[in-house]
Amino acid sequence: MDYNGKRIALVRLTAMGDVIHTAASLQFIKSAYPNLHLTWFVEEKFAGILEGDPLIDTLVPLNLHGLKKDRSPARVAALYRRIKAGGPFDLVIDAQGLIKSSLVARLAGTPVAGLDRHSAKEGFASLLYHRRYPVDCAGIAPLRFASLIAQALGLTITEEMMRHKKPCLHFDAAAAKGLLDPFYSDDLPNILLVVGASGPHKTYPPEQWIRVVEKLPRSRVLLIAGSEEERRAARKIEAATHARLLPPMDLNALKVAVSRNDLLLGGDTGPSHIAWALNRPSILLFGATPPSMMMQTPINLALTADAPVHPCRFDKNDRSIATIKPESIAESAEKLMGNFG
Repeated sequence: MDYNGKRIALVRLTAMGDVIHTAASLQFIKSAYPNLHLTWFVEEKFAGILEGDPLIDTLVPLNLHGLKKDRSPARVAALYRRIKAGGPFDLVIDAQGLIKSSLVARLAGTPVAGLDRHSAKEGFASLLYHRRYPVDCAGIAPLRFASLIAQALGLTITEEMMRHKKPCLHFDAAAAKGLLDPFYSDDLPNILLVVGASGPHKTYPPEQWIRVVEKLPRSRVLLIAGSEEERRAARKIEAATHARLLPPMDLNALKVAVSRNDLLLGGDTGPSHIAWALNRPSILLFGATPPSMMMQTPINLALTADAPVHPCRFDKNDRSIATIKPESIAESAEKLMGNFG
């Protein structure tokens, strides 16, 4: 089917890294169907990752998270109206595979395409789809999302195409200039270090980050931290090294910060994946999660712990990320900056 001139909705609500990896497919959708109208439903707190993207015709932020505190009929009715207002659509694609995302997709319109019950994280979600497609959960993250989208729209999105993608996030650099300019060096390599992650199983200990920073004396090391817990860890690193903690920032400023770095270091977390999206050099650390959660390229590398990891089910009690040696991280950083600096 030719989707030029058609109205398509994409449902990818969370999390930040998955939203980022899904966004990489947009350039291939619009290349094949330049006149397609694309609407994206996303959780409100991650909308800033997608704002300003000219490939998204309509962005619909939803505060589904707010239902945990307030499930009043008025709030539910407001969400219902917001979802319905985006349509009608010629096709809705649920790229998440959860019951909540499938409900959003079904409310948005029909027909709905999504993962089959063996591929969806919550298999019951597939009962709400009209078209179901298989995707291997062990595949490389951006390619998994691209595979579903490509099957639903009759496209071809290959690994080679994804490896040569254009930067796929957009930002307003001028809006963050005053906030970030005092921290960046014009004379030294700027290394961005993402301190935290969504859980301890993805978080590299601050004591070991200190050892990494100490081995990078000829660099301006800047720390990114979001929550107060992350900022406490970052302050420990800052107090013990030459690293400097960046101020709190919104998602636009975060994208700008990543765009200005010469190298990003971090765990398997949303801010770290921005570097790949913007075609900036990065080294990501993996312990409890597999390196397939990113796409490795000559400038985007994964360092892994020597521990077995299931490709689809992750143990949140796994702390093997801490076994990655600081010396290995620093050596990889020096080598990568030497090759692509």
